[in-house]
Amino acid sequence: MLEVKNLFYRGILKDISFRVERGSVVGLAGKNGSGKTTLLKCIGGFLNYSGFVLLDGEDLKKLSSRKRVLKVNYLPQILEISFPYTVFEFLLSSLVPLKGFFPSLADEDIEKVEFYLEKLNIYHLKDRIFSTLSGGERVKVLIARLLLVDPDVYLFDEPGAFLDVEVLPFLAEIVKELKEREKIVIITAHDLNFLLDVADQFVGLKNGKLFFSGGKEEFLENVELLFDTKLRILRSQNEIFIKPYTGGKG
Repeated sequence: MLEVKNLFYRGILKDISFRVERGSVVGLAGKNGSGKTTLLKCIGGFLNYSGFVLLDGEDLKKLSSRKRVLKVNYLPQILEISFPYTVFEFLLSSLVPLKGFFPSLADEDIEKVEFYLEKLNIYHLKDRIFSTLSGGERVKVLIARLLLVDPDVYLFDEPGAFLDVEVLPFLAEIVKELKEREKIVIITAHDLNFLLDVADQFVGLKNGKLFFSGGKEEFLENVELLFDTKLRILRSQNEIFIKPYTGGKG
């Protein structure tokens, strides 16, 4: 179980508390500036917050950076790499911090990188310089990096922002696979229908405060107030869709 307890950060986040069971996918929702990315960075250990982030009762703040990476890892919205790494070198280097004080990479590490390049259908990018990739290509490589590290908690910050529409179902399959493996996934997305598809728990942030935490119905009950806008919620058999309210029918 992941527990966030009384988390504060520089007036941006104010007394955030919620818990997530293993095998759960959390849709983290809120308007721009509500604190979503800041919260993910706090959980990932990138910011010096006050309060607690506990995984199975263990205070993650007390862990070394190397151990914390194995517990929680983060896919940022944007990542710039100053060194001219190829995609293959970048992915292989992501395994080095996991090796301890005297890291050495083995054939199995190379095979592991090649496996995820194939799995995510990006093997053709293997020898490309990371900085030359498109936004969508970078996101796919960063997802491969997370899968290589394979933490207990996956943090996805707008992973679909740069992806083509046809790639979103693939991303949903990855999230589903992580859920089946009893991982914890926390994901933000501007596409509320995508969040409805992949998440079973929702956390809403508004002005840096916890606005609600609960299941899909709680999300649907609060979504208009969360975003301060009129929305239409359409239900068709087992499907639910959220659409902007235009005043018309259909």
